[in-house]
Amino acid sequence: MLAKIQEYFQILPFVRTDLIQHVDEEDDVRIIYKATTADGQAFAVRILSNSYTTKEDLVGQARLCKMFSQAGLSVPKRLYKEDTLPYMTLSWKGQEAFAVVEEWMPGRELEHLDINLIGQAGEWLGKMHHIATETIIHFSSESPWSMFGSNDELAQDAHTLKVALQKSGANRTLYEELYALYEKKRKKLKERWSQLPCGAVQGDFSLNNLLVDDDGNLCNVIDFHLAGTDVFVGHFAGEGAFLSYAAERVDDDSEKMGDIYFNAFMAGYKRNRQLSQQEQDILNDLIGLRRAFACYQVDDVLHRIEIGDIHQVNVELEKMLFYMKKQLII
Repeated sequence: MLAKIQEYFQILPFVRTDLIQHVDEEDDVRIIYKATTADGQAFAVRILSNSYTTKEDLVGQARLCKMFSQAGLSVPKRLYKEDTLPYMTLSWKGQEAFAVVEEWMPGRELEHLDINLIGQAGEWLGKMHHIATETIIHFSSESPWSMFGSNDELAQDAHTLKVALQKSGANRTLYEELYALYEKKRKKLKERWSQLPCGAVQGDFSLNNLLVDDDGNLCNVIDFHLAGTDVFVGHFAGEGAFLSYAAERVDDDSEKMGDIYFNAFMAGYKRNRQLSQQEQDILNDLIGLRRAFACYQVDDVLHRIEIGDIHQVNVELEKMLFYMKKQLII
């Protein structure tokens, strides 16, 4: 298969291939090789098969990478078949799959964030959003952070948790207050959502996709397989909340330090893209929703319900209410 991919994209023969990732589940195949050619060039060869990636998405991902690269951001450019298609269609265990080939980007994956790196991450995201305002790129789906679309994961998680709470012995006053606040904030956001700036986004600022150089500075952003369209401030809030409060960091894991990290992320972002007053007005609501109903937060409460630890369920509900009511210094 690798030989066919090499021939399709008209690359020199591979002299070495290293398996980087191999996920082969029924509905999600992700295989990545680092392939090196005889002249020393290195490429990331990705083979994927799932229910959400379409040919339109693959074209959009390649265009987004090219647009960011041309604007001076260090992201992996994808190879094209005779300047027409940035992907190859193939079969994996009887199902349609795709192969894409892109430059192998130097750098090492982040294990822990520090205050300088989260500021740099904010700068990169701000520049990406600024660049994306200038060109429309079509995708068949939104980014994983998107709200009010066809695949609003936050709404799905919130509903699943609500049903489980109603069947549990959790403090009814707590979860009814939580969901009343949830509905109030959702309504406010939905009324404004279609008026907010939007465009193509990378979609996955996880630590393993942020590469640093030998000096510890952010040098590359990789992995555009979750790219899609999104409201910029919604994407900013999702990535910023995750990196600031949930990702591993070198400093302590206190709430106060999380606030310091978020403000550093936002300061970096604003160096390349300013938030409008309308975006600024809804930011607290977005951060609150993103933190209270983060997938890992919801999963933890669902697990506590399943094992019957109702005391801890109530503790987590109080924590979620705190996130929803909190006013960041913005």
